[in-house]
Amino acid sequence: MKRLLACALIALLPAAALGQQTAPLTPIRIANLGYTDASALPVYAAQSGIFKKYGLDATVTTFNGGGAIIAAIAGGSLDAGFSNITSAVAAIQKGIPIMVVSAANLTAAGKADTLLMKARGSKLKTGADMNGKIIAVTTLGGTLQLGAETWIDKNGGDSKSVHFVELPTSDMAAAIKAGRIDAAMMSEPFLTEEKDDVEPLGDAFAAVAPEWISAVFVASKAWVTANPDAARRFVAAMHETARWANAHRPETAKILSPLSNVPLATFGAMERSNYTDQLTKALLQPGIDVAVRYGALKEPFDTGQIVTTLAPYNAK
Repeated sequence: MKRLLACALIALLPAAALGQQTAPLTPIRIANLGYTDASALPVYAAQSGIFKKYGLDATVTTFNGGGAIIAAIAGGSLDAGFSNITSAVAAIQKGIPIMVVSAANLTAAGKADTLLMKARGSKLKTGADMNGKIIAVTTLGGTLQLGAETWIDKNGGDSKSVHFVELPTSDMAAAIKAGRIDAAMMSEPFLTEEKDDVEPLGDAFAAVAPEWISAVFVASKAWVTANPDAARRFVAAMHETARWANAHRPETAKILSPLSNVPLATFGAMERSNYTDQLTKALLQPGIDVAVRYGALKEPFDTGQIVTTLAPYNAK
């Protein structure tokens, strides 16, 4: 009886009295872009417990536009967030105090979750067939348009003759079916959900490079400078989440499905986003070179600067 009483008393003691005091978590405010697979690594890190494993108390917020994320980081209301690589470099070139800290996804030929789509049964086949046609993208001059322009020019067409218009991805299939546009750069889950009405014209992103990083997570330089250890832990957490998400598709689908209102069955059928724990010049430079070639960036940029700036914050 005395032994049981002693055990009960020990169980009631505070953790600190037993030498088990837990260090407080470091807060970080981070944004993803909608509840899309491509930008969902922070959501996966939060719900899988990976952020907490690295001592981070993450508040993940959803934004509808990448430009708003960069503006919020620059304004101090966010510490980190999602951006396509072109917008991130454009911000850096303008002197906005951000730095690239990890890859958001890895675009790979044959595993694309974004494709140039046409009406099912359409006779459009080559880049030359697209001369003078209308193509929808979510943002004029953005990464989707750059991919389409590259594919058209590499397949015998003249991208300068093409008319690009802005449309939400959710409206693209209907616009193609109605004949208001000839093609669109569409992403999952709509590639799968609208497959009865549209089919692939080309893997536009593969025309940029067989493998490249099209989107990244950027962080406030002020936050990184003030919290170097937390920045290292954040980078390590994102890398582990990238590896975990690649290997745990069913688990990530269960996390994202209720948030995105995309059925689990659709997740099972669609092409999922791929992730990488590597941030190298070889993976970053192709998208930047294309952006310069087509005027989305006014000046060339050596992405080796990104790798060098991040080096002190990569986990050893």
